[in-house]
Amino acid sequence: SALRLGAYFEDERRIMGKYAMMAAVGVLATVWVSRVSSGGNATMEQEHKAEIMKHIHSIFEAYLRQDRDALRATHTADWTGFQGPSTKIERGIEDYMVNAERSLQNLQGTGYEILDTEIQLYGEMALVYYVARYDFRRKQQGSGSMMLRSLDVYRLDKSGWTQCGSHITPIPQGGLWGENGNGQ
Repeated sequence: SALRLGAYFEDERRIMGKYAMMAAVGVLATVWVSRVSSGGNATMEQEHKAEIMKHIHSIFEAYLRQDRDALRATHTADWTGFQGPSTKIERGIEDYMVNAERSLQNLQGTGYEILDTEIQLYGEMALVYYVARYDFRRKQQGSGSMMLRSLDVYRLDKSGWTQCGSHITPIPQGGLWGENGNGQ
């Protein structure tokens, strides 16, 4: 009986050892796939982040040039999100372009500066948080600057990183709770 019990525990240990080994291999494979899909190394990660930042600059520059074709090309057909005046979820590039057109008709961009960014890569997706200042001239009211905050969603496809979603909005002058617009 004790011999049988010892053999039972030995069999259990071998079986559990196999399951533990399979679980460990599964975890390692998952980590490896995740690292490969997200670039796998710091150099690749920095290259992805630089490409995304270049893309964000190209959007601001398209607004400065009032280049509607460039604005359309920098966003996916299925873009979804919110723009400054949005009162609903904007779905698709056509909704994006309606609001872009309103902005282009009312404001002539004269400059911009991206003040702070945080890019988080998740394989072929990225979340990009940023704060920027956008300088402009209004047709009737003169020059001004507007602070913007944004959360952009980027997707990597065969053509590179492209914005597929965003929530961009002006920061209230003085901040909602009295901050000076710089989060202080």
